Amino acid sequence: MKTRPLFRHTRLLIAWLLLCPFLALAEESRHVDTTANWLEPWLFDATSDFQQLERWYTGLTTPIRSRLTDVKQAMRQPAAGKAETGFLLLRERLQLEDTLELLEAEHELKRTKLRYRKGIEILKMLYEKILSMEHHFSGLQAQQDILNISNPHNYPEFKETSALLDAKMNKRYGLSLGAAFQQNPYLAAAFSLIGLVISGGDAKIKKADLGRITCILDFTVRIHNDLNIIYFETGYLLEANLTLKRDCELLFAECARQVGYTIPLDVCRNTDDWERLYTQLDALVARSMEENASSNTLPDTKLALQIETNLRFSIDRLLYFINRYGDVVNQGNEYYKKFSNIIRPYETEETCSAVLPGQFRQLKTNIEGTIEKFNTAYRMPEVQGSKLKDMLYGSSE
Repeated sequence: MKTRPLFRHTRLLIAWLLLCPFLALAEESRHVDTTANWLEPWLFDATSDFQQLERWYTGLTTPIRSRLTDVKQAMRQPAAGKAETGFLLLRERLQLEDTLELLEAEHELKRTKLRYRKGIEILKMLYEKILSMEHHFSGLQAQQDILNISNPHNYPEFKETSALLDAKMNKRYGLSLGAAFQQNPYLAAAFSLIGLVISGGDAKIKKADLGRITCILDFTVRIHNDLNIIYFETGYLLEANLTLKRDCELLFAECARQVGYTIPLDVCRNTDDWERLYTQLDALVARSMEENASSNTLPDTKLALQIETNLRFSIDRLLYFINRYGDVVNQGNEYYKKFSNIIRPYETEETCSAVLPGQFRQLKTNIEGTIEKFNTAYRMPEVQGSKLKDMLYGSSE
């Protein structure tokens, strides 16, 4: 009887150990950098904020609209024909209509403010994605690794044997290509083949080494041009992404300037200064509404019109930028698919697979990983992208 509690605890421990891997996977999936993980929560929160604003407006105006309906009905009654009664009803009707127009204008300004704020949040998230893409383009290490892969002198087997050939050619014919021999894979291949023919059956050069040398020369000469394509086109993608990054920073500066915020985007991001921007936005809109309330007129003042125009213009610019961001992501995805197709044939060749360097395999891993990033972390699905644009335009209410 005393062993039952121990047995029960043992079963619980075993169950816990079995569940741990699944819990770890679930926790890991929550932190995977996917579009769903960063855009869907934003859409949910934004929808909630807009719905809350609409509920506030509806709750505030429903009694007024109800009373206005009653007043209009009363004005159709015979009693409204009396001067005193008719005047009071007409006066109340005009006051109710003016109040509704004021509330409508205030509500529209609040909606524009909310769209502006949500737009800044999207711009903030897109900036993070642009920085991440820049890391991937730079992380391909095109300059150094690609040159290493296509240079046979970076392969130990070739370097050792070619040194013997170079010494033999120099001793017999006084011929040595020096630095040019070290840098040009075509020249290295030609020089090495000539050396192999002349050396004949030199005992210092083993037959197995000759097979590896042949594979290295074949691989490096054939892949040289293909790797140059990847190198130059990666540079093009990096430059396009840097242009997008600069445009994002410029767009933020222009949008933030509308509310009096002058801190650059990179500084705002590094210092986490977003709340100051939102505070200045709230203060500007509040000042406009206070001005309207004190004048008790429709918000046709210069300040209110200027705020409304500036905020809407910022939102329109942001929507244009979202389209540009999507174009860059799609373009990068297509280019990296091309890179994957370029290097795939080399990996499937069994004869010389042993000589493939670690940099080549790392290059393939980087390319495949970036394609996955484009499809999961960077690209906005059409449905989510449409919801985002509808929300910023205001057509989702």
